[in-house]
Amino acid sequence: MKIATRTALIYAILTAGILFLFAYVLYFVSEKNREDEFNDRLGYKVIWRSEFIFDVRISDEKIRELHRRNQTLLNEADISVYNSKKQLTFTDIPPLQSNDKYLDKIIKSNKNRIFWQQNGRQYIAVQFESNGEKFYIIGSAEDVTGKAHIAEFKKDIIIIYISSIVVIFIIGFFFSYYTLKPLKDIILQIRDISEHNLNQRLDIPKAKDEIYELTETFNSTFNRLEKSFNNHKQFVTTISHEFRTPLSTLIAELELAKELNVTLDDYKLSIDNALQDANHASELSSALLDFARASYDVSQISLVNLRLDEILAEAKLALIQKNIHYKIGINYMDTTDDEDENNYDFFGNPYLLQVAFSNLMENACKYSQDKSCHVAIETNSKYIKIHFIDRGIGISDQDLLKIFDLFYRGSNKSYEKGNGIGLSIVKRIVEIHEGKLYVDSQVSQGTTFTIEFPSKNKKAV
Repeated sequence: MKIATRTALIYAILTAGILFLFAYVLYFVSEKNREDEFNDRLGYKVIWRSEFIFDVRISDEKIRELHRRNQTLLNEADISVYNSKKQLTFTDIPPLQSNDKYLDKIIKSNKNRIFWQQNGRQYIAVQFESNGEKFYIIGSAEDVTGKAHIAEFKKDIIIIYISSIVVIFIIGFFFSYYTLKPLKDIILQIRDISEHNLNQRLDIPKAKDEIYELTETFNSTFNRLEKSFNNHKQFVTTISHEFRTPLSTLIAELELAKELNVTLDDYKLSIDNALQDANHASELSSALLDFARASYDVSQISLVNLRLDEILAEAKLALIQKNIHYKIGINYMDTTDDEDENNYDFFGNPYLLQVAFSNLMENACKYSQDKSCHVAIETNSKYIKIHFIDRGIGISDQDLLKIFDLFYRGSNKSYEKGNGIGLSIVKRIVEIHEGKLYVDSQVSQGTTFTIEFPSKNKKAV
C-alpha cells in the first residue's frame, strides 16, 4: 500500500472515530431530551385526567369511552388509580403485575413522581390528593411521534456520517498525494542516477523544510559515493598503470636471462636486476595499499587512545631497521604551559600515524646528503606540533604547489628513486585526524614539514 493511500486511510479512520463519538453524543443527548420532554407531557396528561376523573363525577365506563375516542385522534395516556391502601379504583387497561413494585417505591421514597420504561412504553407514578384523601396514579403512553423523529434523526446521522467519511478519505488522499509529491519527484530523480552519472544531483527545493533536509542528505551521500567510486577507479587504474613498468622489466630481464645468459656471473647479474625490480614492485604495492587505507571514510577507521611520542619512536625504529644508514633524532621542545606527560596523549589510528611519520622521516633522510632527519615535538593546551627537519636539497617553489598530488615527482626525482605517493598518503592521514600539514623549504638549504593536531583530539570523549 502506497504511503499516500495509507496516510489517507489512517486519517479517515481517526476522523471516523472522532465523528462517531460526536454523533453518538449528539444522538444520546437528543434521545434524552425527547424522553424528558415526553415525561413532562406524560405527567401533565396524567394529572389532567386525574382531575377530570375526580371532578367530573361521571361513570367509569363513560370516562373509558371518552378515553378511547381521544386515543383515535391524540396519543392519550392510559392511567390506573390506586387509593392509599393500594387498592385499584379505576383503570383504562388491565394493570401490570409490576405496578405493585413501583407503588411501594413511590410510597417509600416520598417523591411526588417517578418514571420508568417497560416494553417500549413510558410509565409515570404520581401522588394525587382529592378531598383530603391520597391517591396513587400510574400512567403510561408511547411517544410515537418523538420516536419517529428520533429514528429519522438517527438515519440522517448515519447517512451524513458515511458520506463524511468518504469525503474525508478523498480529501485526505489528495492532501497526502500533494504532501508526498516531492518525495515521488526525489525517487524519480534517484532512479536516473547510476554509476555512469554519479555527478548528477537532486534538485534542491526552495522551502527549507524536511524535504530540503532530505535532499541535502541525499546529495551529501552521493558526494561521498562519487568520491569513493572515483577513488576506487583511480586506485584500479593506478595499479594497472604503475605495476606495468616494473613487471614488464622483470619479465624482460628473466626472458633475456633464459635466452642469453651463459656464465654463472651472467645469471647472478640477471637475478640481481630481477630482485631489484621485484623490490620496487613490492614497495609500490605497499605504498598503494597505504594510500588505499588512508583514503577510507574516517567512520571506517578504528581510532584508539595512544601517545604520539611512542608512535614517533616506533616509526623511527622501524625506519632505522630498514636502512641502518639513516640518522633520526627526536627532540621534546619546552612548552609554554605545564610539562604534563599527558600532553602527548592522542586519539587516532596508530598504524596510519606511523605510516605518515615514517614517510616524512624517510623523505628527509633520502634527500639529505648526511641521511639525517631532526624531529621536534611541542605541545600546549591548543595544539600538538611535530616538525620534520632536514638540511637536504630542498624543494623549488614550483614543485611546492604539486608535491601532494598523487604520483607527482618534482625536479629532484633524479636525486633518489621514488613513486610520488608518500606525501599524498601523509596529507590524507593528517586530514583524517583533523590536523594540518605545512611545508617550508628553500633549495639547497633544507625542508621542514610540520604537522599540527588540535588538542581536542587528545582524548576520546
